[in-house]
Amino acid sequence: MVMTNFLQERKSVREYKDQDLSAKDLERVQNIVDRGNTNCKAAGISFNFFQNGQVVCDRLQGKAGYSGVMIKAPHYVSMTIAGREAKDQLKTGYTLEQINTDLVDLGLGTCWITLDHVDPQVKQEAFGTDGKEIDYIIALGYPRKKKLFEPEKHSARMEVREFVFENDFDTPASPDTLDQLGLFDVFSSVRYAPSHKNAQPWRFVLEGSQVKLYMVTGKEDNRSLVDCGLMMFYFQEMMKTLGTQKEWVIEDGFSMEGNYLYLGSYSL
Repeated sequence: MVMTNFLQERKSVREYKDQDLSAKDLERVQNIVDRGNTNCKAAGISFNFFQNGQVVCDRLQGKAGYSGVMIKAPHYVSMTIAGREAKDQLKTGYTLEQINTDLVDLGLGTCWITLDHVDPQVKQEAFGTDGKEIDYIIALGYPRKKKLFEPEKHSARMEVREFVFENDFDTPASPDTLDQLGLFDVFSSVRYAPSHKNAQPWRFVLEGSQVKLYMVTGKEDNRSLVDCGLMMFYFQEMMKTLGTQKEWVIEDGFSMEGNYLYLGSYSL
């Protein structure tokens, strides 16, 4: 699927069929996890595949999920990252959504679940000795079919002019400028990247041949950093569809500019 379409159609699945994945799909998921561990080892990131989802769900019931209700799924994939710095939060969002996209490409339903507020002892009971370091998991399985006439749920999204600027934060980028750069469709799709409480904390400033990335700071900066990392993954993948193979350059030390944290840049 074209990445721009994938992002606009991306939906978290919170209800799953009460059945395990087929042996073939279990093998495919394990291959994705194994590949992720190989590719991310140098970055201090590791994944685990928990096939017995009932155990995980029971241990986390009332302690994780949405409004205290745990997302019940037949299986879960966990992610652990060694560092806890701001850069590591960006890596978390980027890498977790990368593996999540691979899972969705198998035709599976998935949903991120945040565990950073869960007591380490509870996480250890759910995932084993190293579980206390797990802050995010992905629920996965075959999605339950929607009920007839069940309405779609959509969250409000910012307009492109509200988060893409030229040279400074006082000048919204014009559609003509974005069209000339081939970026209008990319930014139009970036609007659909999911974020905690739909905060959409990313801001872009176009300066010459660079797209500079900033984050709106607030009370939940760690989660906003994870969201920005997720968005960076999609932006980079969409740019690949335009024939650009470049990557984000992340700053060694993030700096503040007013209420914005400067994270890095992408060269056009």
